[in-house]
Amino acid sequence: MDLQDDRELIRQWITTWMSIRDISADEVDGWPLVRVASPTRETELVCVDPGVDELVALTRHIAGDPRAMLTVVASDVGPYLLAPLPDGVRVDRDDETLMSAILVDAEIPRLDDEFTFRWAVDGSRITYTVESGDRVAAEGAVGVLGAAATFDAVETTPAFQRRGLGRHVMAALTAQAMGRGATHGVLAASAQGRQLYTSLGWQPRLEMLSLMGA
Repeated sequence: MDLQDDRELIRQWITTWMSIRDISADEVDGWPLVRVASPTRETELVCVDPGVDELVALTRHIAGDPRAMLTVVASDVGPYLLAPLPDGVRVDRDDETLMSAILVDAEIPRLDDEFTFRWAVDGSRITYTVESGDRVAAEGAVGVLGAAATFDAVETTPAFQRRGLGRHVMAALTAQAMGRGATHGVLAASAQGRQLYTSLGWQPRLEMLSLMGA
């Protein structure tokens, strides 16, 4: 896989992610600055393997701002972890992986009788929620733009983990994405989620390192 492939994968991820969340992006020093406006951050500057020197230079955009994130996507983020960070910048996450898959129509695992489910459609964001009584047991969202689908915020509540709900949610979202014309998917996986996605046929593509202002 070459740099052009990397950039195209990330372009699809960012474009669909912005569509899902109805957010916008500007360009800063040639990289997309996404206006996330979430509880955890206001902006996220995303760069693809810029080199250690450029990364250090880019930290000026987040230094001292606890609502600003800088994410590096690369085949190996190890050298970036060794970069001398200036004051006012900290490592936020170094365990995420950008993953992709050719979508396959598979049987959706049956839910136990304890659970109910519901769908919500808000623009291009399709959210699937599994509930136990009045408690959210698991949920996730997907957005489709053309043939690309980005899966977002797939989570299982700790009390309901190891009961197959993550696999169920992914299968349900995949069926919805394929029904809307998607042929391939992309997502940012946590270290915990990577095991599930790998078992479903998703392939790790790039490592991710996120820095925050402090």
